Amino acid sequence: MNSFTDVLAHITPRQTDEYAFVGDSLLPQQRIFGGQVVAQCLMAANQTVPASLEAHSLHAYFLRAGDPHEPIQFEVDPIRNGRSFATRRVVARQHDQAIFNTSISYHIEEEGVSHCFDMPQLAAPRPEADDLSGFRGATTRPGDPNLIDLYQIQRQRITEYRAEAQAPAGQSWLRAVGPLPEDKGVHQAALAMISDISLLSTVFYPHPHQNPMKHFMAASLDHAIWFHHHGKMDEWVLYDCDTPRAGGSRGYSRGSLWSQDGVLLASTAQESLMRVKRS
Repeated sequence: MNSFTDVLAHITPRQTDEYAFVGDSLLPQQRIFGGQVVAQCLMAANQTVPASLEAHSLHAYFLRAGDPHEPIQFEVDPIRNGRSFATRRVVARQHDQAIFNTSISYHIEEEGVSHCFDMPQLAAPRPEADDLSGFRGATTRPGDPNLIDLYQIQRQRITEYRAEAQAPAGQSWLRAVGPLPEDKGVHQAALAMISDISLLSTVFYPHPHQNPMKHFMAASLDHAIWFHHHGKMDEWVLYDCDTPRAGGSRGYSRGSLWSQDGVLLASTAQESLMRVKRS
C-alpha cells in the first residue's frame, strides 16, 4: 500500500445484493482497526442512497473484536427514505455474529444560518511535509506494522504522553497519504477512519502512565461523528480532543477536526473501556 487510495481500493465493500456487501481487511494486524469498519459501513451505506444525499451523522457501537483474516459481511437496512433525509442502519458480521453496528443519517444540501467556534490555539505549528521524524502510531501486537503506516495515515502528535498526570486534552495533526481524488465520498471515508485514531488515547492523559496499554485493558465501545463541512483529508487537519470524565472502567472523549484555515470539518464523541489490568 503506497497511499490511502490503495487502502480504500482494498477495503471498499463489494456489493453482492441490493443491500448486501462484503469487505476485506488489511494485514497483518491482531484485530481489525475500528476506524476501518466505521469507514466500510459508511461506504456501503453510501452506495444505497441517491447522490443528492450526504451523510451528516453516524452513531455506532463496537460489539466484538474483528478478525482481519475473515471477510466482513455488511447488511444495510434502508429504514427511512424521505424527501430531504434518509437513514441507513448497517450491521457488520463475521462468523455469524455482529461485530459492529451503526446508524447513518443523510441530508440534502440546504441553505441556513450558521455559526461556529473559533479554531483552538495550537500548541505547535503544523508539520512540514519533508520532516516526518516525529510521527507516532500504535501497534496491536509486537512485530506488526504500525497501524498508522498500515492504513497510510500520517500523524504528528502535538501532545505527547508523559509519566505524570496531564491535562485532560490533546492535539494531533493528521492526514491521509495522498493525493486523493476529488471525490467527496473518498474524503468522508478518510475522515471517518481518522476519527478513530486519537479519541481513545485521550482518556489516559489525566492518569500517570507513560505507556497506558501496559496498565489498562482498552477498547472503543461506541463512536459518533457529525459531518459539518467538506474537507480535503490529504491535507493536514487538526484533531483537538478532550476527555470530560472517566469512571466505572469507562472513559468519555470528544473531538473536533479542523482544516488548517479554521473550518470545523466534523465533531466526534466516543466512550472507551479503560479497565485496570490485574497484576
